[in-house]
Amino acid sequence: MNTATNLFACCLCVATSALAQGPLLLPASTNLAQELPNYELQPFASNDARVQMFYDATEVGASTFTATELSLRYDGPIPPVGSPGPFQIQQMEVLIGVSTVAMPGARFADNLTQPLTTVFSGSKTYYPDNGSSGPQAWGATNDSLRYVFSSPVAITIPTGGWLVVELRMRNNNFLGYAHTFLDGVATTGGPIDGSAATFGQGCAIAASAPAITIGTAGKRAPGAAHFVTGQNLGAGSATLVMFGLDTTQGPFGPLPFRLPGTQCDLLISPDAQVFAMANGNGELNNASLGNAFAVPANPIFGGLVVHQQLAVLAPGANSFGAAFSNAQSVTFGTLDPLGRGTVIATNEFAADAPVATQVRPFGYALRLGTL
Repeated sequence: MNTATNLFACCLCVATSALAQGPLLLPASTNLAQELPNYELQPFASNDARVQMFYDATEVGASTFTATELSLRYDGPIPPVGSPGPFQIQQMEVLIGVSTVAMPGARFADNLTQPLTTVFSGSKTYYPDNGSSGPQAWGATNDSLRYVFSSPVAITIPTGGWLVVELRMRNNNFLGYAHTFLDGVATTGGPIDGSAATFGQGCAIAASAPAITIGTAGKRAPGAAHFVTGQNLGAGSATLVMFGLDTTQGPFGPLPFRLPGTQCDLLISPDAQVFAMANGNGELNNASLGNAFAVPANPIFGGLVVHQQLAVLAPGANSFGAAFSNAQSVTFGTLDPLGRGTVIATNEFAADAPVATQVRPFGYALRLGTL
């Protein structure tokens, strides 16, 4: 009886060991033998990018394992288009770990409750999709989307936590016309966009210039970030981005408050301010620094209204050397429960960006090699 029990236990141990050594295919709730229905442009369709991928234990398919490599795959099938490659990434970093954050948001650092482990760092050559029929091969052409880890990493996903995979890409010489879309699947929920309404009238940085205007880019919702955009600011101009909760009373009295001797109106109470620099075209956009408004990933912020206005340093515009934009009232949307335990946070402009330009309920198709 003991011999039979020991034999059974030994067989069970061998079977379990063999299972643990097999790859994990993520998201596990999908049919990864088939092409998934959606795709993502980042990171390979940009010159520089940062991507954080989050999978809960259900979508990983295991809560404890040792990871040795990962592979991505292209979305398809699609005929080959554009440049055949190869493309060269000067510096590619792959990091892996876990997080206990309740819900990932737009600030990359806030999404991590402990440091990630860097498992790949160096240059990387890759090829676009070779046009094969779907589902696409893991690792893509010449295994160029396969990353073998410098050393195995033991992973234990905490209860209610996430597996985190981060990609940081610098100086990708992608030519902009080839198929480098990564396979994946979107789900429901996550940050749901709110709205913005402009009011008032801006003034100009010079008599011959058009009035400064304000706008938004990104998603106006908890767990996401939107970027306060601006036009006609003047090339490289220092810009004060103002945020307020009141449009009736400001520090100088009732609003709007007109700067004496000008056509420039302060339209909001400037309760908080940050500095940003306009680009060479006199614009603020979602690639600018300092103009992001990232709302924590907490449903309590749904429906909150924040007013925004731009003030530009404009010597010679008037005796105050300043010009104002019109203003906008931003109403934040909602943060809805996820339909699947997958989220991504991406920035398509910089590998070291602190804030994501997009937070999306999406899961990349991913194969993890395990011991």
